[in-house]
Amino acid sequence: SSNPELESVRSVLKESENVLEKLQTHEEAMLKKVTERAMELHQKEFKLPQQKIIICQPEKDACLACYEEHLKDPLKCAPLVRMYQDCVRRGRKQTKVPS
Repeated sequence: SSNPELESVRSVLKESENVLEKLQTHEEAMLKKVTERAMELHQKEFKLPQQKIIICQPEKDACLACYEEHLKDPLKCAPLVRMYQDCVRRGRKQTKVPS
């Protein structure tokens, strides 16, 4: 004693459940893709720039001040320039990455 109307409703219900299942699977896949893409973009966008190490700033400032003070006789600043050059040389040796 099968009711054709009831069978029709069951068939439509089953079809709806299948569609819902497919939609949920698709939604999960899309959510995963969007989340991955958002993370990629976030990592690219918010990557901290490499910190530039400023070395020998006091020596550099002393040289500049000396040059400003001795505009007509910059050779008076030679000892300060040498100190700055030595400092930079030491700094380069310390920050060299072994190859």
